[in-house]
Amino acid sequence: MKNILILISLMISAIFFPACGDKNEDKGKFNVLFIAVDDLRPELGCYGHDYMHTPNIDKLASEGRVFKNHFVHVAACGPSRSTLLSGTRTLDWDIFKNIRESNSKPDSIFSLPQLFKENGYMTVGIGKVSHQPGGVMDSLQTIPEVPYSWNKTYAPVGEWNDPWRAFFSYADGKARTSYYGRPRIRSLPPYEAADVSDKGYADGYNAEEAIKQLRALKDTSFFLAVGFYKPHLPFNAPKKYWDLYNPDEIPEALYQQIPENVDSDICLHGDNNSYEPRGSYTWPGDTLWWQITPSRQKTLKHGYCAAVSYTDVQVGKVLDELKRLELDKNTIVVLWGDHGWHLGEYGIWGKHTNFDIALNSPLIIKLPHTEKPGDFAGGMVETVDIFPTLADLCDISVPEYLEGISIKSLIENPDAPGKQFTVGEREAWGVHGLTIRSEDHRLMIWIDNTTKDTVDINLFNNFEKPLPYTDISEDNTEIVEDISEKL
Repeated sequence: MKNILILISLMISAIFFPACGDKNEDKGKFNVLFIAVDDLRPELGCYGHDYMHTPNIDKLASEGRVFKNHFVHVAACGPSRSTLLSGTRTLDWDIFKNIRESNSKPDSIFSLPQLFKENGYMTVGIGKVSHQPGGVMDSLQTIPEVPYSWNKTYAPVGEWNDPWRAFFSYADGKARTSYYGRPRIRSLPPYEAADVSDKGYADGYNAEEAIKQLRALKDTSFFLAVGFYKPHLPFNAPKKYWDLYNPDEIPEALYQQIPENVDSDICLHGDNNSYEPRGSYTWPGDTLWWQITPSRQKTLKHGYCAAVSYTDVQVGKVLDELKRLELDKNTIVVLWGDHGWHLGEYGIWGKHTNFDIALNSPLIIKLPHTEKPGDFAGGMVETVDIFPTLADLCDISVPEYLEGISIKSLIENPDAPGKQFTVGEREAWGVHGLTIRSEDHRLMIWIDNTTKDTVDINLFNNFEKPLPYTDISEDNTEIVEDISEKL
């Protein structure tokens, strides 16, 4: 009962830090270029990973504010993007479904792009911004996933014919799946390195369309969101990006064992460990549910790095065009990863956990005149804070229901304090997981959805090296209670 009360207390508690300072002194109306990258963990040069080839994102980081401790609410594409776009913490993969199906526009603001549209901005979404590629519910791209919010939302499909096939693109028009009434093809491998141009895979088209939209929007106030697909599985990228890396020089995961003192697999991936790559793809010459051997681990991480570098170049093309058009002088640029991804840490390949590896993702915000550019902001922030922050920077009033707060103070001063806590969630096999991260610890509480009993509690020390790997909850009940009481 006590743990249930703790859970209730955690879920309803406010975790905001003090409001930000004065409005931006720059005159004029800022545009917004929002860049979302799927499954991107902070495995970037600007985050201290020198072996990564990410010069374009690194350059953006050197000109803006880099958030070291940014955490998403859910380590899954749909809920994370629902949180971003709605400004509320949610586990919902399709939070705008009821509005879409009601065929009636609400009186109030309910989405980030809608806020900008209602304030005179042209709003355009390209690629994967909400959960559905193109932000559409059908292969003909006629039904917006987030209604009443975009002047235009779409995905270029190239030779793959519809947005989901483009999302899972292989070279020569092949694709793993389509979500529009067609079966998934599980016989394809989890990686590919075809000797093709950047448009041999779909993100080359996404960059091209973003450039076209910048040229079309240059004389208007705009909110342009571009969602790149890679490095989401399959780890497909043109061969030239694979050639940037010597696989023998790519470091392995720091800690590949199951965390010590973990009594159940709830905090991990469950019985079918690493189910995303193993259950959806077939290793060449193998069958489903293939083992991730050391040599295959090396190939998978090589593929992930290549896919990141491929996306980095596409990001660079868009940013170069922004500068060529001189739009960088009055455009806020945001680069956001929708969540992290385990690359062997704790023996996991995939997302869908409540560890830092899955919930910590890159966040870079560049203002036209960023003070102390390139400095890390060390304070903790959440994805739910992006909605009110962009509104604040553009001097737009926000609805009262938003659960985040503006982090403008950290953009202006990287030494400003962040939040005392961040909150995350996960649904797994009939169990609801709530996680609270303080500066020192990460607490996980797991509640059976049917009985409402607490089935497990995990507590980790954030400063344990090389990663937090010891569950210390049993011997530190006072810390569990202390975190709860502070909330």
